[in-house]
Amino acid sequence: MKTTIYNINTQNMKKQLKLDVIKILIIFSFILSLIVSKYYLSHHDTFNLRNDGTVIGHKMIKYDVFRYLSHGAEIKKDLKNGKSFFETGREHFTKYLPPRIAAAYYYFFDKELFNNFEDKKINLGIHFPYLVIQCLFYYLSLLFLYSVISKKIKKKICLPIIMFLAIEPTIFQYHGTFWSESIFFSLQIILLALILKDRASFYNLLLVGLFLSLLSLQKQVAYFFIIPLFLYYFIFLKKNEYYKLLYLLFSFFLIQSFVGYNNLVREGKFYLLTSDTKSAVYYTIVPSIVLESKKISLEAFRHSESKIILKWLQDNSIKFDLKKGKKNTRDPLHFTTYKNALVNKSDIVRYNNFIAQRTLNLLLENKWNTFKYVARRSLGIIVLNPFHIYSDHNFQSGEIYYETDTHDNLIPIRIIYSILIYAICLVGFIHLIKQKEYKLLSILVLSILYNYGMVCWNGNTRYFVPVLIYVSFFFGFGVHKTMLLMKDRDFRFKNIIR
Repeated sequence: MKTTIYNINTQNMKKQLKLDVIKILIIFSFILSLIVSKYYLSHHDTFNLRNDGTVIGHKMIKYDVFRYLSHGAEIKKDLKNGKSFFETGREHFTKYLPPRIAAAYYYFFDKELFNNFEDKKINLGIHFPYLVIQCLFYYLSLLFLYSVISKKIKKKICLPIIMFLAIEPTIFQYHGTFWSESIFFSLQIILLALILKDRASFYNLLLVGLFLSLLSLQKQVAYFFIIPLFLYYFIFLKKNEYYKLLYLLFSFFLIQSFVGYNNLVREGKFYLLTSDTKSAVYYTIVPSIVLESKKISLEAFRHSESKIILKWLQDNSIKFDLKKGKKNTRDPLHFTTYKNALVNKSDIVRYNNFIAQRTLNLLLENKWNTFKYVARRSLGIIVLNPFHIYSDHNFQSGEIYYETDTHDNLIPIRIIYSILIYAICLVGFIHLIKQKEYKLLSILVLSILYNYGMVCWNGNTRYFVPVLIYVSFFFGFGVHKTMLLMKDRDFRFKNIIR
């Protein structure tokens, strides 16, 4: 009897120890993220300077990050000046949530991004609490995921899954930065945990719709994630439970209508999709495809597109003033030049729709070159890049970094690291198939294919990182299976010796 009780107590202690190890790992990783955040700020919360000492921009707050944070600063200013929330901010061009998160931080912590709105010189030393909140949100979401999967997956498999999500460098590097990725990962993890709860209750599906909507507001690429999610539920819900998907739709579109109303009050037009959603392909990859296909210069193509855009504006009686349209060197076809020239903000949606249709026409006119271009980008994007933040902080721009020996020297390391990670994940994928874990496989594969399919054309490895949230499960099962195979091989080897 004593032996039995001892064995039971020993088993309970082992289970408790494993549970504590994973929680300790999460806490340790959170503390490590704070240390890295502090390190980033101490070394890079400063300005890039020319040889003559002229300031040419902040090392961490530039390009997309500057757009989010400066927009957040403007929203705070509008609120302080008495505007209602729905009147604040600029056009909903790209991600909706990041500037609002920044605005909330500046408002409630009484921080100012700029010394003033004329010079717009960035104030230093004001963002550490922002990064603390961001890191805390991520590791709390990880704790929530663990609380869910620990009831369905063995602790030995949970450990490598959580370890991957907690410290894998490609993911980890973003927590101490102002990029929108870290909060996007957190929302992904919470949404996945809610789905894996496997409850079709009113409350749970409302939360799924809510976090799905927030996910799309953090990055517009997630807007159509509702489609594979519906497919998943149609496969695994009972037919008499299909009506419950209305709960998900209700909470999803409730949040979206909030955004639409914000756009209506500010611009006089109710819309949900961002300008960037409809125009990114046009100004990102169309020039490269058309120039290669037609063998013309960028200047000739730009001139041709300008004539077509101007004709469309005139034919549709849309008022515009080209003096208002400032040219952007990062916009080769001057898409934003003509958009900024529009006199009535309500015409922006029509203009974006025209550009979306124009993009589709150009891609179809150059099918073969489009296929080749996207195929090349699709292969390049899957090479993991744990060094993105390193290059972002230490080089003024990506264009400069790509021309350096540093970039070339890191490529072999990235390829070897990627092959290692994917090899382990392949073992986990095969193991899940053999175990007939079709439900888990379905949500993971659908999520991976959707996220990869939405960004593969771009080629920017940063856009691929959200896929790793789902890949982590294959990694966890792969590590577990590999260890079992190694133990079995070692056991057989010892028996042969005997």
